[in-house]
Amino acid sequence: MDIGLANYQWSQQLIASLVSSGITRFVISPGSRSTPLTLAVSRNRDAQHWLIIDERDAAFFALGQSKVDKIATALICTSGSAVANWLPAVVEANHSATPLLLLSADRPPELHNCGANQTIQQHNIFGAEVRFNKSILPPDEIKNSDEYIQQLVDTLIGKLGSNNSNQNIIPGPLHLNIPFREPLLPSTLPPEISAKPIQENIALNELPIPTYQIKESAEIVSIGAGLIICGEAIYNSKFPLQLQKISKQLNVPILADSLSNLRWRAQQYDLLITNYDAVSEEIQIGVHIEWIIQFGKFPLSSSLNRYLHNHPPKKFITIQHRQLWSDPLSLSTKRIEIEPALFCSELYSELKENQHSPAVNSTQQLLTDNLIKLNAKANSWSIGKRSSNKDLDLLSEQAILQSIKSEIPADGVLFSANSMAIRDIDCWLGKRSKPLKLFANRGASGIDGNLATLCGIRSVIDSDTPLVALLGDITIFHNLNALYIAQQIKGNTTIIILNNGGGNIFSQLPPAKLPEFKELWLTPTNLDFKKAAALYNIEYQKIETQTEFDKLLPTLIKQNSVKLIELTINPLFSKKLRQQYWDSLL
Repeated sequence: MDIGLANYQWSQQLIASLVSSGITRFVISPGSRSTPLTLAVSRNRDAQHWLIIDERDAAFFALGQSKVDKIATALICTSGSAVANWLPAVVEANHSATPLLLLSADRPPELHNCGANQTIQQHNIFGAEVRFNKSILPPDEIKNSDEYIQQLVDTLIGKLGSNNSNQNIIPGPLHLNIPFREPLLPSTLPPEISAKPIQENIALNELPIPTYQIKESAEIVSIGAGLIICGEAIYNSKFPLQLQKISKQLNVPILADSLSNLRWRAQQYDLLITNYDAVSEEIQIGVHIEWIIQFGKFPLSSSLNRYLHNHPPKKFITIQHRQLWSDPLSLSTKRIEIEPALFCSELYSELKENQHSPAVNSTQQLLTDNLIKLNAKANSWSIGKRSSNKDLDLLSEQAILQSIKSEIPADGVLFSANSMAIRDIDCWLGKRSKPLKLFANRGASGIDGNLATLCGIRSVIDSDTPLVALLGDITIFHNLNALYIAQQIKGNTTIIILNNGGGNIFSQLPPAKLPEFKELWLTPTNLDFKKAAALYNIEYQKIETQTEFDKLLPTLIKQNSVKLIELTINPLFSKKLRQQYWDSLL
């Protein structure tokens, strides 16, 4: 048998079958053992491919692509530690329900457990972090390869749970490990092939309606005052309207996490609360919350977490898939597996007007009024403080976000790193009527790979669409080499470094009181980011005043190029502002 021919023809058929089933994006890292797969992608006229040298960046880049449209991007790499570099992004994909297809090349079985070079245990290397794991035989041993590949791809598409498939399962990463014997390629390459489209999986688009649970939910919302919480999730286009109907019918506020992307819509919710982070032990809301309905993940707000931990509701309904269980406070008394829009529609039909007693209605009205007042008070502080700080003219996260909120156009994209950036967005960005899409790696909330992720997002949205990214100085330090990718991808991208001199999120935590705080937690890098930008031939500008930032931002957002903008944040001033914010709400 011609082993090289078997390797390449099998790879051709696999790639062609994936492409015909909707997986057309491939992110490749160079290597020898993966040569058959790489060449098959390169020579498939319907496949798009990106070459990302570093496997860790490649995985986060693919993650960013898949975040945009929930269609899986496929990754290809060689054997050995290259595969292990995918792990951080795989973890994020798993916990953020983002589809990824991992195609790793491997050494054949006879080279394992004998000290062969670049050979590790790749089977099940990602453990529970992938939804499916399979190591196949070397292609030269597979009989009836056409039928085998069709069955294999059909299985992969069915398990991805992405927009490639109509299966009603939660998206996530899958791993296919493919061992290749040498020679990796034949001496003469065969012509390009095409594959027949894979038959679509037959499955329900929505879970069956749990009628008895809908009735129980209608009874629960009749026991007293309640709230609706919306966290990060995959919401379909029907959900916003159905949610609005339930909120109005019950006169119940909607606490929308920033990553729900429900805050920035042309048609605003009547009872939308964005500054719920202001709720605390010191700032009571005057009414005991009897019930909560939670859609998606639990919100970011640590203040809300603490408040509900100390004042738990009697009933807590979570509308989630079992694979995305999000109940960090163990408050849930009922979990319903149903598509969120369908739940709202069914509950709306079940409820009857004026079913609440006068006492219940008045209690709900008091809760709603108190939250609306608190929300307005917190929002007015943010707007007013921006004006009152002009004499000092120091940059602050609050004022920076107000400028971005004002200047980024409709349908623009905002990417946030973790740590303080996403928390500040959640607290201070508020709402707006111009649509906006916010992305962040909050599945596992890691600090690595954020810049590579936003590059992946950039690569699949229109090059003219403004993308603004907020990254801390430590976050970008973790992923500096992704600036090389940013320079290659191009497009209208404004990367803002919030340089507050290290990991200042820890200054709000107990380690801040320790004498070792600066050495072991704050860890300022003192890097010259101008030189990093020059290394990768990226435009750079350092801004140190709020006036200058407000003046330059409109121009920066309109430029169809990649810009690295460093903002110098005074951490003491920032801490003072945060304290003023909390004091103003008392």
